[in-house]
Amino acid sequence: MELLEIEKELAGPEKAAALEKHDAVLVALQGRLKDALRTGLPPGEFAKCEGLDEAIVVARKLLRLQIKE
Repeated sequence: MELLEIEKELAGPEKAAALEKHDAVLVALQGRLKDALRTGLPPGEFAKCEGLDEAIVVARKLLRLQIKE
């Protein structure tokens, strides 16, 4: 349900503000991930987080693509 709400925000009149808001969340998440990886994680947790950085990059690209449509 939340993804549909984000999609509606990105298609609405305030789409630039919505993009900025959601992108900021992803940037913050990416920063927290990099901090955690830098300080060290247990092996099991590292494996779970390994692909998360790439997923964040893809999510940021998808946000921008949604605005261009």
